[in-house]
Amino acid sequence: MSSASNPSFVVHRGTSRPDPRLKGVVVAIGNFDGVHRGHRAVIAAALARARTLGRPAAALTFEPHPRSFFRPQEPLFRLTDERAKLRLFAGAGLDGAIVLTFDAPLAEPAPEDFVNDVLLHRLGIAGAAVGYDFRFGKNRAGTPDVLAAEGARRGFAVDIVPAVEITVPFLVCSM
Repeated sequence: MSSASNPSFVVHRGTSRPDPRLKGVVVAIGNFDGVHRGHRAVIAAALARARTLGRPAAALTFEPHPRSFFRPQEPLFRLTDERAKLRLFAGAGLDGAIVLTFDAPLAEPAPEDFVNDVLLHRLGIAGAAVGYDFRFGKNRAGTPDVLAAEGARRGFAVDIVPAVEITVPFLVCSM
């Protein structure tokens, strides 16, 4: 897949190693439903780290949404479907997207195993950017701090993006 706004944008799916154009990628990790300002801050952090390292930047996301896997009986409202999300990633300046199938084998590993097996061995990342509230691994035991510690131990950079606060001016109305 490519996008009109970024014709070289590449989408990788599956369990194999990603497209060679994503070798040594810096990933912005998350579900990114809506690709709102907070998500754009995570993407911006990945893009900045990728530029610093001279590497490509991509979103690492999951389909179906993990909530659909864990609670299939509950309806899931989504702001953006996968196709729209990929267009938004391309428009944000990313080089690509890695879409992992969220299923039992992906939900089961401990956080350290996810880092080792998925992020390092399968994807070969050079860095990662996550939001302050990112969780991963079995029972959501992995936190941004766990990922940062694993990155320091395993030799890849991790940027943790704080909450994005939006200030809305207070309006006074008289009646």
